[in-house]
Amino acid sequence: PFIMTEWVRGERTSLEANFFDTLLSDLELGGNGDAFIINTDGVLQTSSRMHGDVLGTINLEVPKYSESTQVYESRNPDGRSVLIGYAYIPETPFILMIVKQKDVLMEPWRATRRQLILFLALSISAILVVILAVTTNLVNNIYWADLRWVATLHQVEYTNKMISLGRLGAGVAHEINNPLAIINEKAGLIKDLFVYTDRYVDDPKLMGLVDSILTSVKRCSDVTRRLLNFARETDGDAQPVDLGKTLAEVLEFMGKEEEYRSITVTIDIEENLPTLVTNHGKLQQILLNLINNAFAAIDDGGLIDITVRKTADDTITIQVEDDGCGMSEYEMKRVFEPFYTTRSGQGGTGLGLSITYSLARELGGDIEVDSEPGVGTRFRVRLPRDGARAKGSSDESAAG
Repeated sequence: PFIMTEWVRGERTSLEANFFDTLLSDLELGGNGDAFIINTDGVLQTSSRMHGDVLGTINLEVPKYSESTQVYESRNPDGRSVLIGYAYIPETPFILMIVKQKDVLMEPWRATRRQLILFLALSISAILVVILAVTTNLVNNIYWADLRWVATLHQVEYTNKMISLGRLGAGVAHEINNPLAIINEKAGLIKDLFVYTDRYVDDPKLMGLVDSILTSVKRCSDVTRRLLNFARETDGDAQPVDLGKTLAEVLEFMGKEEEYRSITVTIDIEENLPTLVTNHGKLQQILLNLINNAFAAIDDGGLIDITVRKTADDTITIQVEDDGCGMSEYEMKRVFEPFYTTRSGQGGTGLGLSITYSLARELGGDIEVDSEPGVGTRFRVRLPRDGARAKGSSDESAAG
């Protein structure tokens, strides 16, 4: 093998090149590392992959003498930053040097740092998303709870108003019916006297006035009767309901507006319709709200079509359809929400359809809407034919 010899303190020192080449080549060096031995004059004593051949002069600065291992940063002839570690071999003029490129050496650390930063960013993002989702859900729950609470208060207030209206209607009807009965009796007596008196029986004007009084008395009696029927308390038990008669009673309240605005209302009730057993007062409120909503949606001369059908699942469907302005998809999704209204500037409170929905559910049924802007709106109320049995079944399910 090739032997290099140096004189140290008057003695000869030699290195076996092949042995050290083999030894240095077995080192695991990252960062494009290079390990070699030089003497104090910078002459390579072993082969180098990047800094010259054996006995060639190294292209790096010879490091200063140090009794311990040292590491410092420098630049190679290409201008790239390198980390140099060296150690002087005791009792020899030789220096063991290890040179590594800094950017290559630091790349694993940078990659690990990027991964840590990415992981941290994803973790923080996930935490923020979870916090935002939970917070949003809590805020929405609080918002809807407040809406339900306010809606419940308004519904209680509405119920109290209906009870008060029933009591007021009963008192007014009683006070009015008494004098009406007297007027009717006296007018009838006058007509009987006129009939048996030849002097007046042939006077058409006088007999017409008496008939007009009797007709007006009957009309007032009908108004007070409708007021009593509609304003009764709605906490009563379910009872058989004549849908045709109930619809007629509700429409009588809209008769003047129907005539004034030239609105056409058609009623189509299926023949041999089974008897509907339900709460009469709540059903009246549902029908009045839906019909009143249809009147508000259509223009003068519009059309409202009311149909009643029996369905296969032992329910009765009441459909109120109009040819009014219609609603968009967004409006249909919110139409039963408390306080949502498309007529906020026209006196709408947004509670009518919400209360209607609640009443339909209380009767064991449901309500749905189908609408198209510019075409019209269709409300369908499905009620169990035997409301008392349906209510009992739902109560048992709730108890279970």
